[in-house]
Amino acid sequence: MKLSINLTTSPEDLDRFGTREDLVKLIRGFDGVELMYYGEDERAVIPPERVVGFHMSNHNYWLDFWRRDEEALKREYGDLDTARASFGGTLEPKRLVEEFRRDFALARRFGAAYMVYHVSDAGIEESFTRRYRHTDEEVTDAVCELVNEALADAPDTETALLLENLWLPGLRFTRPEITRRLLEGIEYPNKGIMLDTGHLLHNELELKDEADGVAYINRLLDAHGELCRYVRGVHLNQSITGEYAKKMMNEPPEPGLSYRERSWKMFSHAYAVDRHLPFTAPGVRELIMERIAPEYLTFEFITDDNAQHGAFLRAQREALGLPLFDD
Repeated sequence: MKLSINLTTSPEDLDRFGTREDLVKLIRGFDGVELMYYGEDERAVIPPERVVGFHMSNHNYWLDFWRRDEEALKREYGDLDTARASFGGTLEPKRLVEEFRRDFALARRFGAAYMVYHVSDAGIEESFTRRYRHTDEEVTDAVCELVNEALADAPDTETALLLENLWLPGLRFTRPEITRRLLEGIEYPNKGIMLDTGHLLHNELELKDEADGVAYINRLLDAHGELCRYVRGVHLNQSITGEYAKKMMNEPPEPGLSYRERSWKMFSHAYAVDRHLPFTAPGVRELIMERIAPEYLTFEFITDDNAQHGAFLRAQREALGLPLFDD
């Protein structure tokens, strides 16, 4: 099992580290990082040999762009110029293929063992109300089209493609038939699932605590049966936020706001739902280390500073029965 933490190349992340040694200290006991790319690591904080996985970029809302549905784009963005700007200055669906290929090339450049891609789609209002325009089937089939086109001429298949679940239309990992449809529809042979435990919990708004969450995940694994062998990676975290999510279903952003203003509200809402906290309930060790036993395990947290991140990492290691390290 390769053990990693999540990290991006954004200044907000890398500026936490005065030197490379500061990062190396934080990841003691880990094989390295699962990296998301926002530009070059100009100060060479990240040891290249410690990049285990690569998290690909994604658009929260993209299916209508892929389908060239300009009326839907105008409803979401307000006008086509704003939509065009959101997709790199074009309304050509090929843009998504180019972005995928760019990230695939980056994953190979970093020597990542795997790359992670979200399988989901939702507009801003949908993210609040949970009343969705597109079905799991539609999103899943479109992802298969996109990925198959992007990787049709892949120079090799050494880098695994791990498809990540969310709580939005697409791969929610609540319906085994959708999981199977996705895996059978992706032609790239080196594939699997990156199971995000936090995302999984957001499908069920009645969970009261982490113990409920452990039981819920076990039930979904039971339902998936032999498909569980495709769960090759885990993003480990939790947030029990069902009560908040139910409240916000009736409080989407006001229609009169600009797209930029609505976007900020959506991102704030997403972080309030998906808090990325340590998952420490009894039963987590058995769930992760014994039942799933993934090839790749990433402690995926959102924190304010390195001190908090270190505390979260220690709490998660302790819950899994992994060795702890002194500061």
